[in-house]
This record gives sequence, structure tokens and C-alpha cells, in this order.
Amino acid sequence: MSLFKQNSARHRAESTSHAVRNTTIAAAAGAAVIGSIAPAQAYAQAPVESGAAYSAPAPASASLAGYTSYTYEAPVAAQPAAQPAAPAYEAPAPAPQPAAASASVTPQSTATTAIAPAAGGIVGTAMSAQGAGYVYGGTAYGAWDCSGFTQWVFAQNGIDLPRTTWSQFAAGTPTANPQPGDLVSQNGGAHVGVYIGGGKMISALNPTQGTQVHSVNAMQLDGYYTF
Repeated sequence: MSLFKQNSARHRAESTSHAVRNTTIAAAAGAAVIGSIAPAQAYAQAPVESGAAYSAPAPASASLAGYTSYTYEAPVAAQPAAQPAAPAYEAPAPAPQPAAASASVTPQSTATTAIAPAAGGIVGTAMSAQGAGYVYGGTAYGAWDCSGFTQWVFAQNGIDLPRTTWSQFAAGTPTANPQPGDLVSQNGGAHVGVYIGGGKMISALNPTQGTQVHSVNAMQLDGYYTF
């Protein structure tokens, strides 16, 4: 009987020990399970901190919306400066022939021609051409200018005069005591005629008046030249 009681007591002690041990193991296992679940629950239930919500950065195209768009244009090549047009060449006007200078005077009356009756000679030759025409630059009979006329007159009397007025004066000898047949210089040497005496002369004047007798003072008188 006592042996049965001892065995029973030992059996109960072992049972209790097993139960305690099993309980301990179960408790430990439960704690492990709870530990593995608790963090998940804690993460799931973690309160969201207060503050501005995070926003993803806007696309680059949106950030450039405020900028003005420019279209690139290649620079225009500089055009060379226009060269000024060269002035058209104009040939210089020919210098007026001194011998061809025309003059205008008041013709003398026909009565004044009586003072130059020398037949032959320079005066007679000159008077024979009274009323002949006038051509600028001419030397032919009735188509001469002032120096062409005097050149023709002197040529008829064997004297070879140069063509122009200044050359004719240079060929003669200045005189303060003029004689019929001398040359008369007028208008600064631009006009020439033949002195016929009595303060008169004959010269080829212009296309309108031709070759006429007139006063030596009808134009500016420069001087006389003898041959």
C-alpha cells in the first residue's frame, strides 16, 4: 500500500513536472509567436508623423514651362558696302581758239570807207573783203574768223602771219604811232583787225555782222603792231 502511494505520488510529481515543462514550452512558443506578430502590428499601426506630404518632383518639361522659347536663326552674312559709282568721264571742253573770238560792234557808215582807198597793199586787200562772212575757226575767204581774216589779208601781200591772235602780235613790233595796214589788238588780245587810218579798222566780227569797218574804240583797245 505504501509502495502504491509512493508510486502514485511519484507519478503525479512527474506528471506535474511534465505539465509544467509543457506549459513552459508552450508559453515560450507563444511568446515567440507573439513577438513575431507584434512588430508587424506595430509597423502597420505606426502613426503617420504630421507635416507636409512628400510630392514627387515635377517633370522637367513642367519646370521649363515658364521660359520663353526662341528659334535659332543663322546670322545673315554681311553684305559688302556698295562701291560708289565712278563718275562718268567727260572730255574737257576744247580751249577756245583765241583767233576765233567774235566781237560785236556798231557798224560804221559807208562814208567812213572813203578813208581807206589805197589800191593794192594791205589796206586795199582788207577793204576788198568788206561785207564778207564769218565762220568760227575758219581761214577761207568769206568763211574766216578775225585772225583768219588778217592772216588771209597779209598772205595776199606776201607776209606769212601765224594762225592765232597772240602769235600774230608776237610776230609784229608794238608801235604807239599806228599806220594804215598795221594790226590792231582788242579785248586783251582776243580780237584782231587791220588798221585803215582815221581811228578806224576792219575786222571779221561775228556770224551776224560778218566783216565790217568800225572804230578802234568799239572794243577795248590794247595796242598796235607793225610789220
